[in-house]
Amino acid sequence: MKIGISTASFYPMLLEEGIALAAELGYRRVELFVNADSEYEPEFCRERRRQLDDLGIQVVSLHPYTSAMEGHLLFSDYPRRTRDGLEQYRRYFEAAAMLGATYFTFHGELLRARGLPRSSPEAARFGTYAELCRIARESGIQFTQENVSWCKSADPAFLRGLYDNVPELAFTLDTKQAIRAGYTWKDYVEAIGDRIVNLHVSDYNGQTDCLLPGQGSCDFPALFEAVQSRGYTGHAIVEVYQTDYTRPQELEEARIYLESV
Repeated sequence: MKIGISTASFYPMLLEEGIALAAELGYRRVELFVNADSEYEPEFCRERRRQLDDLGIQVVSLHPYTSAMEGHLLFSDYPRRTRDGLEQYRRYFEAAAMLGATYFTFHGELLRARGLPRSSPEAARFGTYAELCRIARESGIQFTQENVSWCKSADPAFLRGLYDNVPELAFTLDTKQAIRAGYTWKDYVEAIGDRIVNLHVSDYNGQTDCLLPGQGSCDFPALFEAVQSRGYTGHAIVEVYQTDYTRPQELEEARIYLESV
């Protein structure tokens, strides 16, 4: 399993600076967390692709800054906004392809967001997911749903419903989000394990739910064995926050630790 890092770990550092720092710390695989609309512009993407190629960095996935709005954009009862939202995400998928990404990471509906129309909400939700998968596939991108503690995707049963009804949908597993939702990574592997294609990793202990790998009690050998036994051949992407370390070199130490695992 190859080890990578999310540029969210460097926020609010500019995207191009985060890419450079990832390379300096020895990472050759990244998830790009895009934080501004202008960062989807074709010229900006071309510049970043040149930078990535020069540094020998592979983009595993792309994550949009509009995550908190995805329910409002795509799953409301206002069909024109849904249509516009799908076109907005088409642009994101095209940018992801320009940057060389394989996957797109999606949060979806908030836990307390107003939902779909009262008539057939499940069917409408599944139809929107199928359309997102279809549009992403047009750009050569695989669309993935991440488990997120403050979204409906926190619930393994919700994810299983998507699994059963949207066969083209893949999944991103995030260990910190599992802990924050009151579950463990095992619950999600049990629900959707053979369609997990992207893995966000961090560590935790009894006091803190987000630590650098190697600083807590997460059983990474068991995690890696569990997903690989269900066919996982992807990457382990370190995703923490700037408040979770004091020196960038700690991120290099986390990489070395995970590579040893």
